[in-house]
Formats: sequence, structure tokens, C-alpha cells
Amino acid sequence: MKANIAQSVVMSAGTEKENAMKHSCAPGKRSRDFRPAKEGRMKLLARIGSLIVLMALAFLINPDVVRAQDFNYRGCAWPLVLSPEGSGNIQGPDGTARYWLMPFDTKYQQMTIKGTYPNIRFFSFTAYETIDYDPVNNTNNGFNLVEDHLYDAQIAPDKGSTNPFVPPGGRNGTYTVVISRTAPSSGNTIGVSSDLTWVVLRMYVSNADPSLTGQSLMGGVPLPTITVKDQNGASQQLQACFPINKWADANAFAQFLFPPAIDLNIDEGTPSSDRLWFASLLNPPSVLWPNPDGKYMMMWPGNSYQPGRIMVIHGKAPGFPDTFHGSPTWVPSRGFRTVDMRYWALCEQDFALPLPLVACATDLTTRLEDGYYTIVISDDRQRPDWLRPNVNWLPYGDEQYPKFVLIRNMVPAAEFPYSIQNAWAAPNCAFDFTLENPPNRKVLDDNGPYCQDVMGDYYPVAVWCDKSTFMHGGWQACMERKEEKR
Repeated sequence: MKANIAQSVVMSAGTEKENAMKHSCAPGKRSRDFRPAKEGRMKLLARIGSLIVLMALAFLINPDVVRAQDFNYRGCAWPLVLSPEGSGNIQGPDGTARYWLMPFDTKYQQMTIKGTYPNIRFFSFTAYETIDYDPVNNTNNGFNLVEDHLYDAQIAPDKGSTNPFVPPGGRNGTYTVVISRTAPSSGNTIGVSSDLTWVVLRMYVSNADPSLTGQSLMGGVPLPTITVKDQNGASQQLQACFPINKWADANAFAQFLFPPAIDLNIDEGTPSSDRLWFASLLNPPSVLWPNPDGKYMMMWPGNSYQPGRIMVIHGKAPGFPDTFHGSPTWVPSRGFRTVDMRYWALCEQDFALPLPLVACATDLTTRLEDGYYTIVISDDRQRPDWLRPNVNWLPYGDEQYPKFVLIRNMVPAAEFPYSIQNAWAAPNCAFDFTLENPPNRKVLDDNGPYCQDVMGDYYPVAVWCDKSTFMHGGWQACMERKEEKR
């Protein structure tokens, strides 16, 4: 097919060229008659351009070239990773996290994942099943979260090994997790049924790595190995993909999540006052792959940046573990008496597809004063010198894109009553949200105060504020009289 098209290009080009020469060299023709030759050349170029496009299409449908819908065509392990850097900045990955992705399609009936518990704050395996997947058009109607996902403390160690995420801790042992189409869901086995399932390995806040292993983002251990069993029962261990996030693969994946036909038309409106309210998402859109071990609150700053102003966010920080310095997950970081939750972070994202991350303030890096954080979001290109050292800063980013600010709480302690999880379960705090039909900002303004009632001082109070007001009076001046009555 490619050869036939190429031959057609040459033959067509030759015919057009001969016709053009006949017109331009005919006896008795003068300069005013050169127009047909020019038109002929233009037609020739247009036809050649069209045929080049056809040739490109021929190459794309060649079996040797990747098909966008076959995400496992390379036959290797962990081909994609969502991260704040590069082409993996899709769906707003947290600034301290990496989400490794492995497709599990109908070529296989079972996937066995073997690894070493990493030196890390949190890791988990979650399977997301597609609904009504159309491999021809590379589309799906959504995802169905598998309820029996596994996070670190739930993953039983191999025989004779230990799980350092479970008291009393100990040396990092090994584990085995099975993704299966046939076996019942039990133990370290996750049962799936859809034609295409995405297995996601989440990894948050690796420990400091003074030994320079070269695996500082992976908690000092290599990626877990993957062995697949096909429909005939034959097993094969897959090599780790290299490179990861090939542009063709990342692009196909982004279009799989957000097909080009999707028109994300977000209208955040203009805030009715300087107060900006966070409210909890009742059921985050499944295409965003919400973490079953976390809950979220969202804030909309408005359609456009307010010139000469900044956003100020202030709240009490929950206690988190000091894993970065080698402590187990039940030992609080310096300055805290208890571990209130495993992890928290406040992140800003573009409200435009593919919802990339702009920046995050995470528990590990956020400066505190008397247990409280102050975060300023401004349109500066770098941290402004008028900020005091104990004030945290996030860039607003490109003003052409609307934004949203998200705060997440992960694995809160059962005895901690001020988490987003508690607010989410309370009446009137959570709101419905879909990308296709997002609510107007009144929903957040109405529900936010109820969330604050549950979370108390741990609720992130946010306002628009004049830059000069903050410079002269700090967050206190910005938030004076900003508490709106219900």
C-alpha cells in the first residue's frame, strides 16, 4: 500500500509537470499567458500535499507502528508515569508523588507484581476498570474504581518477610500482589473484569537517600517486577519499559482520558466577595482516578487573575509522620505530638485539559508558624522578595488559563475528627461535580461554611487580598472582616 501511494505521487507529479510545461512552452504564448502554468503548479503542490498526508496515514496504519488503542504494544512493564515533569503532567499529579501505570488488557488473565517495600511515606496499588471501552475510537465512558485496592499497611508480606508499615515495623521485606480476571478477590489479590484495566502504583514522599542509590524517587528500591500469564496459561516476566512516557504513548493516553471532542468549558465566574470557599467533592469524576485513600476539597479563584492582588490561604497543619528522616509512619514529625494523617498537600492546577499541575505546597516542605501555614499565590515569576521566610509561595502560572486549588488529606487517623474525610461525610459540605456539567461557584460558596464547621482551625481559609495590605499587615490584615455571614 505504501509503495502504491508513493508510485502514485511520482506519476501524478510527472503528469502535472508535463501539462504545466505544455502550457508554458506553447508557441505564440506571451507573458500574459503564464497564469495557467502558475495555476498548474499550485494544483500540483496541493495534490502532492494531499498525497503526502495519505502516505502518512498509510504509515500510521502499518502494523509495525504503534496503534493508539494498544497501550501494551511494547510488551514491557510500567510504560507510563504521571509526574509534575514533562509529558506525564496529566490529571494534576501531586508535586511529591509519582503514579506508575500498567495496562492490563485481554491478552492476559493474570498479572503478578513482586517488589520490596520502599522507604517512603505512602504507596498503594489501585486497579481502574474502563467502562464500555471502544478500542477502535480509543474512547471510554468512564472508569469504575475497584473497591479492594491495597495500600502499604494492607499489603501482606511474603512468607518470612516483614511489612515496615505495620507496627512494630522492621526491615523492608518483600511482597506479592496479584491482579486477576479469574481468582476471587482475597488477600493480596485484586479481581478485575473489564477488557482494559489500568493498574496504578502510587508513591508519595520518598525518604532522604544519603546512600545515593539513584532511586531516590522510588524509596531506594527498584520498580516492582511484573509477570503476566496469557490466556493459554503461559507466563512471562516483562522487562521494565525504556524509555517511559514515549510521546506517542503519552499523547494516546491523554486522548484516551480526554478525547479531542471534549470541550471543557469551565466558567468560574467572579467571586461575589474576597472570601474564597473550599468545599468537598462528593464523588470526583472517575476519569480523574481519585485516590480511594484520600479525600479532596476544591476552591475556584475566579475566571481571571485580579491585577494588583494576591490569594492568601491560612490554616492549621495536621500532624504527619517523619518518614523522610527514616521514622516509621506512626512517629510524628518534629513539632507535632500525634500523626493526624499520613499526608496532606495543597496544589494548584490549570482548569484546562489535561488539567496539568502548576505547583504544590506539601506537608514536607510547607513552613509553619505556631503550627499554622500561610500560603500566598501570586502572578510573580519567582518567589517575591517581599514575602517573609515563614510564608509559603505558589506561582499562579499562565494567566490565560483558569485555575482551581485542591487540598487533599490521605489516611487520617481514626481519632482525628478534623479531616476532609469527616467534612465529606457531614451534611451539606460535599457537592456533585462533573467535567461535562460543572456547577457554578455558588455551590462552593454555599457548601464551604459547612465544611469549615467540621474542620475548625484545620479548614483552609482563603481570600483575595490587595498586595499592599498583605505587605503592611500580613495574613491577619487580609482576613480581617473577610468571614462572610451565612
